[in-house]
Amino acid sequence: MRVQTNVQISIDAPIEQVFDCSIDCQNLPKFFTGYRGIPAIVSAITTDGLPLHEGSTRIVQNSDGSEIEEAIVSLQRPTLQAYKLLNGFKPPFSWLVRSASGQWLYQPHSTGTQITWQFEFEMQNAIAYIVFLALIKHPFQTSQSICLINLKQTIEHSNWRNHDDSPHFNPSK
Repeated sequence: MRVQTNVQISIDAPIEQVFDCSIDCQNLPKFFTGYRGIPAIVSAITTDGLPLHEGSTRIVQNSDGSEIEEAIVSLQRPTLQAYKLLNGFKPPFSWLVRSASGQWLYQPHSTGTQITWQFEFEMQNAIAYIVFLALIKHPFQTSQSICLINLKQTIEHSNWRNHDDSPHFNPSK
């Protein structure tokens, strides 16, 4: 049993700039600030110390103390990043989710770039599926939307290459 989420945003910037900013591990804590029970990203690094590339492994540390290992399964500048979460979920998430993967699709848009972020969770069982739908899907999808809004604000309102602090949308958790 699978649960899918899908969010989109348009960003007024060239596709290459949007892609490069969004895959920079240093930026992930600025963008993915969590929401309610969904933890924020505290840090992200590749295990080889290189910039993100197809075949690399990214370690994401979250505000709940979890450390998620992600395999970058496809990275096609400037149109696609796809990854699979390998391990690191903490309970109660680990009780519900068997596996998870995500992909970001980038498309040129009349005024810049459109991003579609799809995420898919494979549930442990039918009970996990029901619990996930009832309690986690909406907050997770909201956290995805917040992430894309933060990315948009960073790119449109600051010089992200200098890693300036920028305003972030982060409603009450």
